[in-house]
Amino acid sequence: MVIMAVSASAETLSLWHNDIKKGDISARTNSLKGKDIAIEEVISALGLARSGNLQGIVVVIDGKKMEFWNNSSVVRVDGAIISLPDPIAVEDGHWWADSKAMITVLDQFYTKIGKNPGMKWTESGQEPPQAGQIKKEEPKKEPQKEIAAELKKPEKEVTAEPNIPMLEEEKKESETSAVPLKVTYGSKRPVVVLDAGHGGHDPGAVANGIREKDINLRAVLQLGEMLQAYGIDVRYTRKTDVYLKLAERTAFANDNKANVFVSIHCNAMPKGKTAAGLEFYIMAPPSDKDAMQLAIYENKEISGGAETPQDVQRADQKTRLLLKILGDMQQNDKINESTSLTEVLHSSANSSGLPMRKVRQAPFYVLRGAGMPSVLIEMGYLTDRAEARKLNTADYREALCRSFAKGILTYINEHPVTVQ
Repeated sequence: MVIMAVSASAETLSLWHNDIKKGDISARTNSLKGKDIAIEEVISALGLARSGNLQGIVVVIDGKKMEFWNNSSVVRVDGAIISLPDPIAVEDGHWWADSKAMITVLDQFYTKIGKNPGMKWTESGQEPPQAGQIKKEEPKKEPQKEIAAELKKPEKEVTAEPNIPMLEEEKKESETSAVPLKVTYGSKRPVVVLDAGHGGHDPGAVANGIREKDINLRAVLQLGEMLQAYGIDVRYTRKTDVYLKLAERTAFANDNKANVFVSIHCNAMPKGKTAAGLEFYIMAPPSDKDAMQLAIYENKEISGGAETPQDVQRADQKTRLLLKILGDMQQNDKINESTSLTEVLHSSANSSGLPMRKVRQAPFYVLRGAGMPSVLIEMGYLTDRAEARKLNTADYREALCRSFAKGILTYINEHPVTVQ
């Protein structure tokens, strides 16, 4: 075991800032035949301080943040998100990320904090082509402190709930002490609009005897109860098994002047593929091919939920039209706010010990035109038998919803409500 660990980190790349060598960084060959590098070694070589968060690496200088999250396919730099070709992986004692993408991240962060960009990699022992005489290493800055995030495991055990084809509203009392937050706001109560995906003649994903529309609605009602217990003004796009067009859902959030919009869904995989875990999506150009395919699937509701080849093609065309509408994601003033909301939700889910997959971005029609921070949550995969069984239990959904509630409340506390 020890020999394997040493060999895995024996390869290195040299990190340079202009003509100054910052250090030799552990590297490995990734699945795309490129190079991954050890993020934490890069941070150390640049004289920066990382946070104590076990689920992420966060660097803060003059209020500007550079954030890396385990299993995430994006990095956030002062409000902007940068896509990675592969998700960040924590393996062999290192935090791995693509070396080329890391140069983009570092140059953007240095620009934000008022320093010159110019990061580059060379093979160990080589100098960059434009390098002159190597200067002495710059003195390292005093590490900046970041408060470590506390991890908390869910206390409840999952108990079985009978598979009910149609929704029966559950009357379980909420234990608000499980979300230990005090919500502070002014004279205006924060408005959160909760959207249960699909409904009516559109069942959403159907697998293992469970319909997505039913699980979505049950979860939304549970989450709404928790938020109301903290004084949040919760409004629902639907509270019964009815069908709503995608545009109607966003319009409802805008008409109600919501401060936060959350659309709840369950995921599915085609035959022959397996996946499980929680995912968060924001409305932006797709972070990868899978995210784009999921958006096309969810956007089929544009055609009334039908699944003929013509309807799928129409959803595909609408989805690609959204990409043109988005253009440069920096032009969408709500993407940064939605990213902040998603990061808080992701952190809350991680600290609750929930099974996580990725934070992704994709052009979801249901989020288009939302005039507030918005996120689409895929609670898990109904095509995974074990996860479907959990999602069909009140206890597991409660664990999910407590995590969501904690994230939403944290975001509201950090972003004071303004009168709209």
